[in-house]
Amino acid sequence: LTAARVFVENKLFATLDPVTRRMSLPSRRMVLLSDTVGFIHKLPPALVAAFRATLEELEDASLLVHVVDINHPMAAEQYLTVEDELIELDLSTKRRLVALNKVDLVAAGEASLDSRLVEERLARFPGLSADDAVFLSAERGWGINRLLAKVEAALHSSAPAVG
Repeated sequence: LTAARVFVENKLFATLDPVTRRMSLPSRRMVLLSDTVGFIHKLPPALVAAFRATLEELEDASLLVHVVDINHPMAAEQYLTVEDELIELDLSTKRRLVALNKVDLVAAGEASLDSRLVEERLARFPGLSADDAVFLSAERGWGINRLLAKVEAALHSSAPAVG
């Protein structure tokens, strides 16, 4: 989203430092985008305490974008782990979108994602509606414009009234 050249690897604890970059939304509104550490189910309390400082950025965020690897066999459980952690951090009422990433792996060589497949995958996430989720492939660029539009709309709807 920001074209930042940061380390990327599909490996536990590969990226532990939060990264914040400026980016322009389709309306040219400038925003800050922070990538924090992910949540891990039943993380030992000592490690949770160590990560707490990196998660403080969530308190100041106007919107949380929760990225889920939809191709992971435990994607729904990972989604629920984050939801539980947000409750624990007293952030459960914070506005958020869910980006269901890596749909290119689910679509298995298709040029796009079939709507039936979308509905089937979305049904695996309790309480998640199509309004709060975006299917995308960061690798192929699928759904990025839709994600940016949803981010912009969410920020616009939560912006304080002017005047």
